[in-house]
Amino acid sequence: MAAPACPVCGSPDIRMVRTEETIRRVTGSKSGDGKPMFVVEAEPFESSTTEIITCVNGHAHPARVGFDIEWS
Repeated sequence: MAAPACPVCGSPDIRMVRTEETIRRVTGSKSGDGKPMFVVEAEPFESSTTEIITCVNGHAHPARVGFDIEWS
């Protein structure tokens, strides 16, 4: 039996791409060092994280869904 691998390229290694988005409210602005500076609230009012699992060569299979992962 063959070792588990990407069905597209055969790589046994995966990559987890985690994208984190945090939204904070702007409470003011001021001059910075040659550019404007925003003053924002310390606590975010909205945040989300997205994780996509691919092989190290970027293949997701099926491409529309990506891989599932279970930690061993």
